[in-house]
Amino acid sequence: MTDISALFDRTGAIRRPDFSQLFDELSALFTGPTEAHAFTDLPHGDDQVVLVVPGFLTGDMATRLFREFLDAHGFRSFGWEYGMNIGPTPGALAHLRSRVDALSELNGGPISLIGISLGGLLARDLAHDCPDKIRHVVTMASPFRLPTASTLEHLVRLCGTLYDPAAKIERLAQPLPVPSTAFFTRGDGVVAWESCRSDDEDCVNIEVDGHHMTITRNPVVLKHLVQRLVEES
Repeated sequence: MTDISALFDRTGAIRRPDFSQLFDELSALFTGPTEAHAFTDLPHGDDQVVLVVPGFLTGDMATRLFREFLDAHGFRSFGWEYGMNIGPTPGALAHLRSRVDALSELNGGPISLIGISLGGLLARDLAHDCPDKIRHVVTMASPFRLPTASTLEHLVRLCGTLYDPAAKIERLAQPLPVPSTAFFTRGDGVVAWESCRSDDEDCVNIEVDGHHMTITRNPVVLKHLVQRLVEES
């Protein structure tokens, strides 16, 4: 079993979002934008391959509309194809590495990774392991700057009993060997927003308004995302 104690702050230095914010997050799922916006003034993705890693307790169905948005703007996006994401289990880590191998071969070179929430931690982990196959990592409301604080901490700890003992949690916050982009919102009701930004020299931090659970539908995020993917292609 992986020791995930380093994930969560116990000193009070990192403020956990209030539980009322978590209810706001759930409400936003039903009252916020229902689908990704389409834009006519954005650059074309030039068939760049993008792998999208879903957030905690979600799967490819949760990223379908997001991936359709990317496809509509000239990218070739792919889901992770591994069911529900509960974190860095041995099977999930092995599958993601083989997925990166296959997609980089399809692309004829390095691919881009987009990780949503917990998926961003997995994306950063992949970049440390295979930087030659990854050109750019995008994290969206991902608490990689450890320790963090979360309204879902107890659920993560429960799933933690299944995590790979060899998972190198301590390196998630270390500078990546590839360029990266980190989207975060101070209105995040799931994780402490301070843990979702980076001081890495090669990381572009983009602060937006909005919620954690609807960040893949946020029009400001989507516009910046396409621009960043093209810039780093």
